[in-house]
Amino acid sequence: MNPLEQLKDIHLPEPVSWWPPAPGWWLVALLTLVLITAMIMLWRKRQARRRAIRQALHELQNLDVQSTDALATINGLLKRLTLTYFPREQSAHLHGKAWLDFLASQLPAKQQDSFRQAFGPLLEQLYQKQVSTADLPSYQRLATQWINQALPPKKMKEAKHV
Repeated sequence: MNPLEQLKDIHLPEPVSWWPPAPGWWLVALLTLVLITAMIMLWRKRQARRRAIRQALHELQNLDVQSTDALATINGLLKRLTLTYFPREQSAHLHGKAWLDFLASQLPAKQQDSFRQAFGPLLEQLYQKQVSTADLPSYQRLATQWINQALPPKKMKEAKHV
């Protein structure tokens, strides 16, 4: 008798199921979920942080340049923004030359002197009865430039990383 005749036929194993996934795929899914959650949180934080800037730019754009209180509106807008983005003790009490120096110090060094010269007359006219409305568009542009270049403050970002 032939011993090969006693062998049984070959049985194939069951096909590999797609469920449950291997542990590596669980890890990839978890990391993806964490990454998406972190990105959403950072985006929402950035949106909230920049909300005051967007509102201020919108208010500046819709400013009535023929209004007699437009100078005070521009100055008040910058004051509100500094109270939003800087510590209250740093900017709340400032006025006049100290206020102008604070605003200029938030800009890049090469633009500080030109900002002081251009924005200084606004602060001088701020509390006068007769206000010249001829320069209001230039003050509006200066305020827009300051908002775009000085906010959000870079020093605050560096301080958080330390």
